Amino acid sequence: MFKKNCLFIFVVLVITACSKPPEACIDNGQTSVSTGQEVVFTSCSKRALSYLWTMVGPTGAPENTQAWSDQQIKVIFTIPGTYTVTLEAYSKFSWMGDVGTASQTVTVQ
Repeated sequence: MFKKNCLFIFVVLVITACSKPPEACIDNGQTSVSTGQEVVFTSCSKRALSYLWTMVGPTGAPENTQAWSDQQIKVIFTIPGTYTVTLEAYSKFSWMGDVGTASQTVTVQ
């Protein structure tokens, strides 16, 4: 019985130690869009169970105060300028566990 328990604990430790963190990835080929145009961003992340999207753009852009938690988001930019779109991909639900990060720059005209 002791050997079985030790073997089980060893296997659990090895599996846990060998797990890789998420690799965040943004699937969107558009780096330049027009104001009012709908843009779709999709996570192509590996080993992720939850997502957090944020944007940072020109001062006063309403997108700066929003966050999304879906695997795919649709955004309509309302103010011209340069935006940095960031995706945090988490290994567990509810933004827990290991995290991988990816960013993309979008110019809105």
